[in-house]
Amino acid sequence: MSAPEKPTFLVNSTKESVFILVQGKATFLNASTFKRFIDASIKDFHPYFVIDFKNCTGMDSTFLGILAWLGMKIQESEQRSFLVIRNLNKRNTELFRNLGLHNFISTEEALREEGGAQSEPAKKFTPLKEAQKFQAMDVLEAHKNLVRASKSNASLFKDVIKILENKVHSE
Repeated sequence: MSAPEKPTFLVNSTKESVFILVQGKATFLNASTFKRFIDASIKDFHPYFVIDFKNCTGMDSTFLGILAWLGMKIQESEQRSFLVIRNLNKRNTELFRNLGLHNFISTEEALREEGGAQSEPAKKFTPLKEAQKFQAMDVLEAHKNLVRASKSNASLFKDVIKILENKVHSE
């Protein structure tokens, strides 16, 4: 399946799991919609979150920050949930590892190496609707999450965080 012209997130939720197929680029333009969907899914409690990047052509720091937030949220939760990332291409794997996300988010590849179970994709998907307006607060929080995920990221994102803090406080 080739990536669509307009990036989308296809989702399938059951009582047991949330399966998300990322189509095209995962960026600040669609990260807010993704975060709101994930936030609602966490509140409804699903034991398994599987995010498939097979058709993902790229990720930016905002999306990676939201992924970090999800990983930390699941890790801190008293309820037993699991987040599994699958089918990262070479570039996305580099981004994921360079930002330290592999330290607390499982990849399907790592689970296979450990002999863990393999998640099968859901069969029926629904596209997420994009939010009407981009939220600077979500982008700011995403970048702060990357710093929380790994302190070495602070120097990478300090300027972005400062600019976004100024923008949020001026509105």
